This record gives sequence, C-alpha cells and structure tokens, in this order.
Amino acid sequence: MERPPRIRRYLKKDYSSRVEFPVEILGRDNQVRRFPFDDAVRLYHRRIETASLRYADADTVDAEVGHCRLRIDQLRRSYIAAAGAGRPSAASGLLGGPMAADILFFLRRALGESEGDAASATLVSLGGSPAGELWWWSGTGATRGCTLYAFRLDGEGPPEARLALERELARLRAAEHELGAEHLYAGLITADLALLLAGTECWQGPSGILNLSPAESRDDDHPPDPWRAAMLALQEGQVHHALRTLEAALDADPGRRVLARSGAVVAVMAGEPARAEFIARFGLCAEPGDGLLRYLLALSTCMQGGTLDESSFGPGRPRGTLAMLAALNALARGRPLAALSAGAGARLQLGDADWFALAVARAVRFSAWSLVLSRSFAGAVVVLSLGLASAGEWMPGLGSALLATVLAGVAELRCRKMARAALRTGQLGAVRLCPPELLPRELEARGMMGGCA
Repeated sequence: MERPPRIRRYLKKDYSSRVEFPVEILGRDNQVRRFPFDDAVRLYHRRIETASLRYADADTVDAEVGHCRLRIDQLRRSYIAAAGAGRPSAASGLLGGPMAADILFFLRRALGESEGDAASATLVSLGGSPAGELWWWSGTGATRGCTLYAFRLDGEGPPEARLALERELARLRAAEHELGAEHLYAGLITADLALLLAGTECWQGPSGILNLSPAESRDDDHPPDPWRAAMLALQEGQVHHALRTLEAALDADPGRRVLARSGAVVAVMAGEPARAEFIARFGLCAEPGDGLLRYLLALSTCMQGGTLDESSFGPGRPRGTLAMLAALNALARGRPLAALSAGAGARLQLGDADWFALAVARAVRFSAWSLVLSRSFAGAVVVLSLGLASAGEWMPGLGSALLATVLAGVAELRCRKMARAALRTGQLGAVRLCPPELLPRELEARGMMGGCA
C-alpha cells in the first residue's frame, strides 16, 4: 500500500545535519517563519501533543510524532554544537545528553548572558534524588552561587519526577519570605524538562523565564491571571498542573464562569471524569443555564459509567452538543428513531454546536438509519417466510427468517456497542467528544464576551 505524502516526505529528511538559529520552519499555512531555539522546541512539542487531533490516520500520527522528536533532538544537538566552549562542562546525567542544550539556554537567559562562557556555565553535581538532579553553579554573574534543580518529565524519566517537582516548587514558594531561606529565582517547565534555579542571596538577574515567576516579582495591584497561567501550562503539556491551577482559582473565585468551563474541559482531557463532574456541578451552581457546563456534566457522567435520562440535559429540547450526546445515548439504548430526532438538533448554531458535534451527528444518523433499515428488512423477511411456510415451503422460509434475524441482531449489537464505547471513552473514532477547541477563548476569559450557552 502506498504511503501518504507526509510520511514519504519525512522518510527523505536528514536529521543528522546541523541547523542554524534562528531556524526556519514551514507552518501549516505554508508560510516559512524563523524561530529561536526555545520557541522551535516548544513548537515541535505542541505538534506532538496535537498530532492525534490534526490527523485521523494512525500511521500519519506516528510519523508526525516521530518526525517532531527527531527534529527536537536535531535542534538540541545543533544548539550545543553552536555553543562550543560555552556549553555546561559536566558530562553526566541530563548535562551529558541532548537536554544540555535546554539547560544552557535557560542559564544564559537566567544569568542575563547572550552567549555565555565556560566559567559561568560550569555546574557541579550535588547528587540529588532518584527523581531529579541537583547542580551547583558558581561564578561572577547575577549572584555568586545558586542551585539548579533538574527533572526529566517525559516517558524516559523517573515516574516520580513530577511529584518531586511539585514538592520542590511548594517548598521554595512556602519559604520565599523567610530570611536566609532558599527561594526561587527563575524556572522553566516544558513538556519533557523542568528546571528550577534557587538560592539564598539577593537575586539581581532576570526572573520568571517562560511560565514561572517568583512571587516577590509580582505587582500586588495586578496579580497574574490564573486562567492565563493554566493555559500556558497546558501549552507546555502540563495538563494536570493546569487542572490544579484552575481548581484552586475556581475555589477562590467561584463566580467566574470561564474557570469552571476551562477546568471541566481540562479534566476530561486529563482523563479525570470524576473531577470534571465536580467542577461542572460547581459551576452550574453559579450559572444554572450554562450549556457547555451541562454538556460536560452529562459527558463526564457517561464516562464514569452512569446512565443519562431526560433530566440530564436540562430544560427544553437538547440542541447543539447536548443534542449530539442525547443522540448517542438513544442509540446506545437501541432507539434509532429517538437518535434521529435528537441528532436533528445537533446543527451548527452560533456559540453552541461545533464541528465535532456535526461529525458525531452524521455518524449517529448513519448508524440509526442502518438500524431502522435492518429491522425493517428483517421484519419483511419474516413476513415472507411465514407466507412460504403456509405454502408448504417451511425450510426455505425458516432459513431466511433466521438469517435476516441474525444479521439484524449483529447490526444492532455493533451500533449499540459503538455508541456505548463513545460515551465511556469520550471519543468516537478520530473525533473527540471534548476537543481542546471547547476551551474558552481569550476574549471570554477577559470578560469581553458572554461565551456560548
């Protein structure tokens, strides 16, 4: 079988060559853009996270993920090669592999150096725990010395690394106002690596670095928006961290609808339907008529094995995404006519249904008509078989009736199984019932639009 064009292009690529920075990358709009090292690595990480959403073919998804990983390794090797003597001198652990490029880039940003040199980038290993690495930097930069905590967060790193990272963050932030205690200078969290720079002296260099910022650098009159912080964490692949941020923000501000909407969507994306149900119910206490929250409540109930009734969809006839869910629920119960009736309400309406609702509605409509036709065909065959039996041809009549009944039963079971699996897993084929597109937009988060109902 001939491979798709994208796979053929990837097979011809040379990942061993050295790239120059800023690197040129072709976007989905066929426009070439130039990216620095950190933005290029994050771009390929995001492409890995969204590969299954952008391509329906499993082979193409695997090829896209493999291509992005090879490109990330190529970028890291090229950055280290360009650094020359300015690279970290240690050659063990993370500093001995390709992720040394990310560490060097982070140190240059944190220490305020555009190029760096061998002395300022020298790190001494302090051992650390099995979940992470601990390094000591000393020199003549922003401060005389500080500690670098490094955690590998991908599948090749220790499974307890994320918990260790959260413990260190909590410890550093809890002691930030204690005199003489170690506090956080700057940090970096990406899809596969987390770095924390901390110390006890007065920090004179840049702070924050991407999606972390120490509390002492914040303006009390303009605190950081938790929704924005959660979205940044989500872009870096930190789904559970984003979920915890939204839950904490919703607990502090239960009346802000965008937090409940975002939290419920992220909880479903993280595979936590019980938390999604709690967040949706919590949000509905403040906004009883919110259509998206009612949809997420119904979906999370199904994903936990619960059953839906008419009251689950709220007052009035279900429409948009709720109608899509009602159609799947009717099909799972073997009620094709009810599924067709509900599916008719899953039309694209401003601020309600989305493209995925239409795709699911089409699949449900096809399956429901298949059930109606198979049942009608089986009934017609049984009637004809009775006629043959009355004429003395009972053997052909009995065989035809059995065959038609078996075929109709197989079609019935397959359609019901498909609908139940979609409600339980939150995915129908390549279509997710809760895609990232359901996340509220920037204008809604700022309170400049009402959002969908």
